[in-house]
Amino acid sequence: MEKDDDLELLYKEYGRFKEIPQKYETAILKALSCFPELKDTKIQFRLKHKGSVPYNTKPSLSSFFGQSYEREYLIDLLEDAEQPTFYALFKNLTQESQIGVIAHELSHVVQYESLTKGELIKFIAFYLIPEFKQKIEQAADMGAIIHNCGKELLEHAIFIRSIPGYIEERPEINENYLSPIEIVDYLPEEKENYKTLQGLESEY
Repeated sequence: MEKDDDLELLYKEYGRFKEIPQKYETAILKALSCFPELKDTKIQFRLKHKGSVPYNTKPSLSSFFGQSYEREYLIDLLEDAEQPTFYALFKNLTQESQIGVIAHELSHVVQYESLTKGELIKFIAFYLIPEFKQKIEQAADMGAIIHNCGKELLEHAIFIRSIPGYIEERPEINENYLSPIEIVDYLPEEKENYKTLQGLESEY
């Protein structure tokens, strides 16, 4: 299937050293265009059929112990899950929410890129500490906002909290990530639309 001209331009500019599933390439490329510092970073977007969370980012094992400029990163997108996680899967999000998700995950790549091998090992070990995990995840949310994907992040933050039973299953969402009202504080232009976004209904 041929890409349209705009998508082709995005791919040429931001698709280098990336493996991108065709069915999600529009959202992924739009998010990548907000992170020009990752143009030359190797990133593989993988579709997974088993996993504990809908989206996840990590350095590849084969490049983990290399220099930061040699690393490859894996962004996993879960394709199958039971309810209520099913509704939070990447394939069930609007394109705007998909961009917000990828921007958050790319912010993790930016975090990893700044670390030496020793720092990366400590970083991943400290991720098991709740207070540190909260700082990492909220910093990734801030990264998405700083990279002009705040509106998309907000839509996703509201949507996943609207899924019946999802927050009860994953209470860490409220504990570790910026809440919609916290995101809105950084997006004054979105405050008037906040009540509308709150009313988003999932298409179950």
